[in-house]
Amino acid sequence: METPVGVIGHVHLQGKLNGLIEDHKNRVAEFAILLIRINKFRQLNITHGYRIGDGVLVEFYNRLNTLAQNHDEVVRVGSADFMLIINDLQNEGHATLAAIRLLEELEEEFEIADRKLKINVEIGVAIFPYHGRDSGTLLINSEIALTAALRKSPPYIIYSQAYEQNDATSWDIDSELRAAIDKDQFELYFQPQVNLKTGQPFGAEALLRWKHPDRGFVRPDYFIPIAEQSNVIHGITDWTIRAALWLTKDWPVGPVPLKVSVNMSPRVFDGGGLIESIQNSAAVFNANLNNLTLEVTESALMENVSIGTSILEELKSLGVNISIDHFGTGYSSMAYFKNISANELKIDRSFVSSMLENPKDMHIVRSMIDLSQGFGLKVVAEGVENRETFDLLKTFGCNIAQGEYVSSPIPQDKFIEWLEQYYEVC
Repeated sequence: METPVGVIGHVHLQGKLNGLIEDHKNRVAEFAILLIRINKFRQLNITHGYRIGDGVLVEFYNRLNTLAQNHDEVVRVGSADFMLIINDLQNEGHATLAAIRLLEELEEEFEIADRKLKINVEIGVAIFPYHGRDSGTLLINSEIALTAALRKSPPYIIYSQAYEQNDATSWDIDSELRAAIDKDQFELYFQPQVNLKTGQPFGAEALLRWKHPDRGFVRPDYFIPIAEQSNVIHGITDWTIRAALWLTKDWPVGPVPLKVSVNMSPRVFDGGGLIESIQNSAAVFNANLNNLTLEVTESALMENVSIGTSILEELKSLGVNISIDHFGTGYSSMAYFKNISANELKIDRSFVSSMLENPKDMHIVRSMIDLSQGFGLKVVAEGVENRETFDLLKTFGCNIAQGEYVSSPIPQDKFIEWLEQYYEVC
């Protein structure tokens, strides 16, 4: 039987995380740490013996490595604790999907010697820079999330959610969000998108950032759910669309008009005023709504099919483009989209980033491209992290690429520089 991988020392672990922090800070990128604890491992050793326990550790480490992507890393950080480090995180959903896939992987029993064992875990997630800007804070917050996961089903939790449960009453987020709009504390970053056929810039996805004067950057995955519980989400949505239309006026002119994508909360469909707000913003900035794309998640559409569909149809009639975001992670089928007024489908990064190593993901990606184009939908692949994936998507007939290989999310001035340099090269 193989020997379990050794435990990495605390000093060594902090050094590793500090190196990642410096690298991601320079690139304005994010990474996540998933702290994973095997439940009742001491009892397993007592019941079955240390030889079986060692076999579990080896098999568990191997299963974690099957989930890790090219630039990710698995380390053992305690007797029954492991850490999956996810580099170049696109969003919280990326970390959530990794946790879900690990839990699915553990559905299959461990066969050690002549024993069949069921292994349960808890998972706590912390994300740089939102849950800590130094290694010590990230590690502490992953422990806090892990503790919160003990009381949750399924047993994983992101630190922001644990923080919300334990600390949300310590500051009035709702009122501060309202003030944030008036005090101009929000900022848009842009992640470039490239047309795979022409090689030219296609546009960018606008990503909201809240620069709190005392707390620094507050992650959208933390404050958006709180904003959705009140009407604040409508003000934030209006601000985001206005800012996106205003900032695009300063983008350099290229061979084709650039599009800007804005993520939409499902809550904005609950109240009226969205369409009127978009029309007013377009009139104020003399913007062409043909260059605006609203991204709606697959799950959001499924929450309220009739209302969502009618609003999307009206928006599309005004020239606004509709994109179905994070496709493949929900519960609907491609056939559902033949009745949706959408122009575009975004394949979730969880499939794209792993398709070189996972033939099943590659097949899923290729099938999504073929089917969606059969419905007349443009296809955007997010999570494109290397040239090999970029080239393969091009051969599959995918239209647009977005991800670290193209560029990380960057502020307005850096995006303008990126566009100017890209046009020079092209």
